[in-house]
Amino acid sequence: MKSLSVKPICCAFLAFFLTIAQPAWVFCQQSPEEVVMEQIRRHVTQNMLWPAENMRIEFLSRIPSMEKMSGKKITYSIESRPNEQFIGDTSFGVRIFSDNIFVREMTVRVRIEVLRNQIISASAISRGSILTDGDVTVSQKWVRSIPINAVSSLDEVLGKTIIMGVGPNTTITKTMLKEATPVKKGKMVQVILDNGVMKMLTSGMAEEDGAEDTIVKVRNLHSNKVIFARVIGQGKVQVDF
Repeated sequence: MKSLSVKPICCAFLAFFLTIAQPAWVFCQQSPEEVVMEQIRRHVTQNMLWPAENMRIEFLSRIPSMEKMSGKKITYSIESRPNEQFIGDTSFGVRIFSDNIFVREMTVRVRIEVLRNQIISASAISRGSILTDGDVTVSQKWVRSIPINAVSSLDEVLGKTIIMGVGPNTTITKTMLKEATPVKKGKMVQVILDNGVMKMLTSGMAEEDGAEDTIVKVRNLHSNKVIFARVIGQGKVQVDF
């Protein structure tokens, strides 16, 4: 019977052990300052609204040296500001504990950017055009804030009328758009009764679609009668008498 060689077995076992032990060894090589930065990154990714792969973070302030920290167990608590949005320039409080005893606190300033879709014009678009697939495209951009009038999907713009002329590569926003048919059949509308001296408001139900400045049939919800009114804006019609 041939005896097995011990040397190859030992080498294989050593290689397997080093593979398993590597993550722990790498973690141990992190300085206390690097651990704080990693804790902040984890806190942001766990609490923000967007996917982790769409976020990047830059540290704007230096992490104070913690070389004199002692204790068998060092733990950290990351605290956000009230109503934190997790985007743009902000700061986080870091509370440090040694063996579960509070030892120090610091504030770390960071800059958080988010990779977000934006809709841009593929070419020049004339005022009053109804947007189609060929007019706009989706682009991505790193941003530090999200404007309230921002749009991020084609569904938000296609089929709508642009109220101003734009050049190529212009970012499209909600304020540039209006519904192509501001009054739609079966939808509620505000009915304005105006004779030049007195103005009254009531509610109605559109009996047909209507573009701006066209005459549509509207059912008065109080009297159930059908009247004719002129479309003057989004969900608004006017009866002149």
